[in-house]
Amino acid sequence: MKQLSANPKSRYHIEALERGLDLLSLFSMENPALTLTQIVEKLQMNKSTVFRVLSTLENQGYLDQDSTNHTYRPGLKTLQLGFTAINSLDVRQVAHPYLEKLSQDLDKTVSLGILDGFDTIYIDRVRNQNIVGVVLGVGSRLPAHCTALGKVLLAGLNPESLEKLLEDRTLKSFTPMTITSHPDLLVELEKIRLQEYSLDDEELSIGLRAVAAPIHDSAGGILAAVNVTGTTQELSYKLLENTVIPALLNLTKQISTAYGYVKFQPKGER
Repeated sequence: MKQLSANPKSRYHIEALERGLDLLSLFSMENPALTLTQIVEKLQMNKSTVFRVLSTLENQGYLDQDSTNHTYRPGLKTLQLGFTAINSLDVRQVAHPYLEKLSQDLDKTVSLGILDGFDTIYIDRVRNQNIVGVVLGVGSRLPAHCTALGKVLLAGLNPESLEKLLEDRTLKSFTPMTITSHPDLLVELEKIRLQEYSLDDEELSIGLRAVAAPIHDSAGGILAAVNVTGTTQELSYKLLENTVIPALLNLTKQISTAYGYVKFQPKGER
């Protein structure tokens, strides 16, 4: 009688495929490109075997080789697989580790929000402090015109959608700094589009300041936005300019890149 294998799945095991997947898994942010010698050392495999696997992956479009320094890096097909996996996840799942790190680095409350009609919905929040005058949690809704998150999300709408959303809408005043006229809001949104972030400077609550930036999808649309919130004393203009805004823009760029977003740059700006 034939003895059954201890691992019932072992008869389906494809060793060559395993080698290919092991090889692809070597590439990371720390190791975006590797030479043949480095790959052999990391996999502890025969050089000729590794070369055959590399050649197969390169021929199939999963690896690219740089002819100048002979390094290999993930090809377009590998990137497409990554984008497909990322896009199958909820943006909250993708963004949460980034929010936690930014909150720890800055020691500030960091939130993730989306637009629902004219309201901003907070879908994730990493809280590191008490927020002055406002108690918010996941699921909280606020009018978009008076928050950093809301304004950066409004700035991402096309003109027709924005016009429809603002039609016959009263912009409620929360503080003397709240934008309450449509022309003023449109000017503010154009400024946000140019600088790629928005500021809430006591527009929702006196003593509260926040800055937000968008997360883009592969088509350039806005999936969500991230903000950093604190008191006006904690978020001074100098701290915003030198530390908070650069860190926030770097974070949203990383998440957007994970979704396949590539920012278009005119030739003169390259």
